[in-house]
Amino acid sequence: MDAWSSQQLSTLYGREIFRSREADETHALVSHELKAHRSTWGRGSVDAVFCRAELSALSLCILRYGCDVDIEPDTLGNFVLVQMPLRGHAEVHTGGQSVLIHPGQGAVVSAHKPVRLRWHADCEQLMLKIDLRRLQEVARRTFATRHAGGTGDIGEIDFELPLRLDDAAGTQWCRMVAGLASLLPSDGHEPYDPRWLAHYEDNLMLYLLCHRPNSVRQQHDAMRLGSEAAGMRQLRRAEEFMRGRLDTPLSLEDVAEATGVSRRALGLLFRRYRDLSPMEVLRNMRLDAAHAQLARHDGASVTEVAFNCGFSHLSRFSACYRERFGQLPRETSREPARH
Repeated sequence: MDAWSSQQLSTLYGREIFRSREADETHALVSHELKAHRSTWGRGSVDAVFCRAELSALSLCILRYGCDVDIEPDTLGNFVLVQMPLRGHAEVHTGGQSVLIHPGQGAVVSAHKPVRLRWHADCEQLMLKIDLRRLQEVARRTFATRHAGGTGDIGEIDFELPLRLDDAAGTQWCRMVAGLASLLPSDGHEPYDPRWLAHYEDNLMLYLLCHRPNSVRQQHDAMRLGSEAAGMRQLRRAEEFMRGRLDTPLSLEDVAEATGVSRRALGLLFRRYRDLSPMEVLRNMRLDAAHAQLARHDGASVTEVAFNCGFSHLSRFSACYRERFGQLPRETSREPARH
């Protein structure tokens, strides 16, 4: 066991639910403790052990069969199962995907997809059983997903296969699971406050949702990117409207109406992408246009250029111009033309 030591899991090993050397008995006991299923037994002798610790929304389990066995539970129904081999190998077939799991690589089995599992004789797994409703609630709070129907229901949650346990995010996940195992009360000790434990459980689910690819996170990212794209389209529409009317007095209401958003939304849009207000961006556009015209030396006076670019107060125009370009308008108009 590389990710977890025997000492880290000693409390969980101490919560043995059953031990059996009979295939039929093991099948019945696992069906009762986890999920009804079909099983086909292969090579090796049955040497099954099942340990479990139940919390609020999570159950930590250790299971081995001691022989090859094919397991078909159809769908899990109301829970998601994280499988993390402590030793040996197993195969997971679900959603048209197949993956071989081993120490360093596990799998998150979705609740709603049919699954077939093959445990090899050398396989012993640490499993985390997650209540689907609680996982959906954590996902809803985290990603605030709204579907087309306008509800806050998350629906099914699918995780990509495999679950890597040997990268940085996987290593931290293993530490958190080991931490959960260490919180299991020993005989003669009072359990931790259930409210705090519930928070720890939620944090574990939150980490899985945020750091392992899954359907809810992907949907949220797609919606965010769609929102980003829509925001950029609105920004370009506003800037094109302003750029085409540099010589025309414009109010914030004019720009907002042309863009199709409220004044507040327009202000937030420019603050987000330009770190300026809409009117500050408009002023800079006008200043840039004035600077370009003055630098052409086409015979236009500073006054004409200022009025052409939407400035009605010359003193204000000169002050803003010097702030932006480091010189007065007349100094630009006197500079030799550059070729």
